[in-house]
Amino acid sequence: MLSYLTAEIRFLRSFGNRCLLLLLMCVLLRTGNVAAHATGGIAKLSAPGLSVDINPAIVLWFGPVVALLIVLSLKLEADALHLARKVALNESSELNGRVTTSWWTYVLFCIPTIVAGYMTLQFVLKLFPGANCANWSWLRQFYDFAGWAKPSIYCLGDLTQGTPWVYIPVQTWIYVACVAACAYLTYFMSADWKQSRSGKSPAQKKRADDE
Repeated sequence: MLSYLTAEIRFLRSFGNRCLLLLLMCVLLRTGNVAAHATGGIAKLSAPGLSVDINPAIVLWFGPVVALLIVLSLKLEADALHLARKVALNESSELNGRVTTSWWTYVLFCIPTIVAGYMTLQFVLKLFPGANCANWSWLRQFYDFAGWAKPSIYCLGDLTQGTPWVYIPVQTWIYVACVAACAYLTYFMSADWKQSRSGKSPAQKKRADDE
């Protein structure tokens, strides 16, 4: 049972680290334009021994998909952890009472979905096809094929240098689907996490049902 608890702690730590990465991406979306006037639209991320030029529009372009891939990987790890807990409970009778889980755990589970939703919203409101933010309405991001396969402008700082091409409206709906998929996976991951802490092993549940 101790090895399982160690694996669970590692999973939560890994989850937290990946959520920090997603939150950093969100910060870059809102602060990248600060350096735009000095660097021609490119933000610079610096750390000891490392300096990386980052275009916030590129971060936004990939953001929802990255969030979905992170949730998918975490769901696979959570499924393996859920199975390991069943095995541990079958081999041990030490945990007969209900094992409570902090509600902060479920808040942690929701962060990738929130980030995916936030990035999708920023895409709809800030990354437009063309070269003039005033000539494009965010509502057209959902239906107007006039924006298909065109260079984009990032409307925080009116950045055009190095911004990716956009594929409106198909890209918009792909991002909406990513948010929905993140929410779906997060719901089942949280439900499995709660169920695994019901305080009874599968064998104990079966004996209770038989009685």
